[in-house]
Amino acid sequence: MKRSLQITVILVLGLAAVYAIFSNSANDKASAEDVSLQNLAGEVQTIKKGNVILNFWATYCPPCEREMPALNAAYHDLFDSVQLYAINVEEPTRIVNQYIKNKEVDFPVLLDRTGELKDAYKITTLPTTLFIKNGEVVHTVKGEITEAEIKAHTKQYLK
Repeated sequence: MKRSLQITVILVLGLAAVYAIFSNSANDKASAEDVSLQNLAGEVQTIKKGNVILNFWATYCPPCEREMPALNAAYHDLFDSVQLYAINVEEPTRIVNQYIKNKEVDFPVLLDRTGELKDAYKITTLPTTLFIKNGEVVHTVKGEITEAEIKAHTKQYLK
């Protein structure tokens, strides 16, 4: 009986490891088309194909808040070569506007009001940052990201 329990535990752990590896790399080869979302001013803004960084976030997410300064700094350094957008997921415009008003955020914030874009990219964790080159998701970071990581991934995947 002990032997069969050990084998079962090993199989379950093996399956969990395979799932973890697959779920972290599943978005890496997804395709991206031009996307239009509303910005904080209520205007529709289109994200064009090219070198794009999409950061999916929410106001209630502490790691999202901690990475905002890193995104802002990276935006200023990468402005000429990369489009960087913060995509708020399924929150009311009023809440997002209040939140952003209290932060130093210079990069565009767009609203995924229905979660359609989040679902299209199979985003299950906030924050999640996608690196997109010419319409192809080439790298995904689940969880908090630093300025150094943004720059390193940009250099590796978007140049």
